Amino acid sequence: MGRIIEIASSGLDEYLQGVGGDPWGGSSALGLRVPFLATPDKNNRYLFLLASFTIGEGASVVIKGYRQYASLGIALSATRFIEQEITSPAFRLPDGNISWAIRGLGPPNAGGYPKQGPTPDDLRSFKKNWADGSCLLYNDYTIAAGNQIYTQLESYVAPNLGRPWGTALPAGQQGNFTDLRTPWKSSRAWASLDVHVDGPNTIAFFASVRQSAGTYAAAAPAARFSGMNTPEEAFMANFTTGGDAPTKPIYWRVGGSLIVEVQKGFTGP
Repeated sequence: MGRIIEIASSGLDEYLQGVGGDPWGGSSALGLRVPFLATPDKNNRYLFLLASFTIGEGASVVIKGYRQYASLGIALSATRFIEQEITSPAFRLPDGNISWAIRGLGPPNAGGYPKQGPTPDDLRSFKKNWADGSCLLYNDYTIAAGNQIYTQLESYVAPNLGRPWGTALPAGQQGNFTDLRTPWKSSRAWASLDVHVDGPNTIAFFASVRQSAGTYAAAAPAARFSGMNTPEEAFMANFTTGGDAPTKPIYWRVGGSLIVEVQKGFTGP
């Protein structure tokens, strides 16, 4: 058996600003925050790059497994939010949903591979077309002058119509799926896939998110759901705010990881 590494998503969490999330005062947290802006256009969903790695000619790895994370959340104030991990495999919001994809993009000079270096318009955890690390990808966007926090987008245009690049991995059957197959806390995450990959290739784990407007009708009085339904439905029924939309829970965070066994010639993500 070769060395096993896990490549996991991490990004900016604006609620850690001024508070710090580590001994160096950083503001990164598990996964990637989903912007508040709703995405009602089916061809303009948020496209997240959760995790990726590149292997060169002559190198080979085995993708042993993967993990998924998604949550609902609602902002109670500028400094206070409530978040609920999604644990029900088939859950989706009435006007939103998430799909997942683990795909091979080929070598960097392959046709169709996204080509983009850093641009002056990039923000932290928010990059144009492609990046080496986890982030939300964009083709174009607008945001209020002076605002550097991508969760506050005023408009968003996805790259590639919001569709992940590349093709499904052979025998993996994870080229596009809509359920939570390997939740973040799953004990079998490190043995959930087992796909051999030879270089040159780039492997990427994507999430495509249709963000809710947060104005959907409640399913039932909150008390009716307490302890009787899924935790997601209970959370949606129990938390709401007044004022401007979103007034009900929306998608808050997505995350993913790839668990990789090194066979030969691979040095890391």
